[in-house]
Amino acid sequence: MKSAPSLAEVTVVCVTYNSSPLVETMASTLARFPNVVIVDNASGDDTAARVGQKIPHARLITRHTNAGFGAANNQAMAAVQTPFALLLNPDCSIAPADVQCLLDCLARFPQAGLVGPQSWRDNGTPQLCHRDAFFRPETKGRVRVPDRLVSAEWIHGCCLLVRTRAFHQIGGFDEIFFLYYEDDDLCLRMAKAGYQCLLQPAARAFHRGGASSTPSVRTDFIKRFHYARSRQIAIRRYVGAAAARRHLAKLLLVALPATLFYSLLSRPRHAIKWAAWGAAALSAGLTLDLVPGQAKAAASTRF
Repeated sequence: MKSAPSLAEVTVVCVTYNSSPLVETMASTLARFPNVVIVDNASGDDTAARVGQKIPHARLITRHTNAGFGAANNQAMAAVQTPFALLLNPDCSIAPADVQCLLDCLARFPQAGLVGPQSWRDNGTPQLCHRDAFFRPETKGRVRVPDRLVSAEWIHGCCLLVRTRAFHQIGGFDEIFFLYYEDDDLCLRMAKAGYQCLLQPAARAFHRGGASSTPSVRTDFIKRFHYARSRQIAIRRYVGAAAARRHLAKLLLVALPATLFYSLLSRPRHAIKWAAWGAAALSAGLTLDLVPGQAKAAASTRF
């Protein structure tokens, strides 16, 4: 009987962007894994310098422009030489024993292209880690942690163990998704290529959520802009042009009055959300490329 893969056959891949406050925790997590590749997506803070200091065994790739989450992961994956890669958000941590559990799962199910753990918040509450495809009717209610291995159309992208061969076979992340919905698209394309996407609840990860970059009004606006933009692209791709037009029309109709309404109520987070969604809808409606940081640039690599 073939022995289960070991941690030496896994490369941990992380993408950072203004993630300096998380580097200490990242260092604690990544110290336990022999193979690590980190891509810094043109951080404006000292993230890259701190990564070099605190995680010296990692291969660090520093970009001069923000390529987007998917593109940076693809760049890291091009450097991976192991049969498995753990795509790990900088605000997510996982123990070696839990990664081994994921490895054992892929060994048992050779047709699986990826497997994710059940992730938990710091307060002990579970995070939604699997569901049907985004375009199917939502089931509202409390997050229920499955008691056994499940196959799903979407597995949360904060922590994914992927087969390197399968990842490259489907072309990796589609770089049209600058941020958000890239994990939806990856899982759906895995399924189209004949691979299963699994959730192994016996493996546990801990995900702070929303902490991968330093918070600010600008960061909040950009994230919400990209959420709306990526959703529009995903709807067009998987539901159709007519559905995408209807979705766009609703956003264009509602965004301005909603922004004004929440501004008058002094609720800035809601106002920023609707302003960003409106800007994304206007960009899509006018077919403008208002997405910051997508210019191609060479990356410098330090070992």
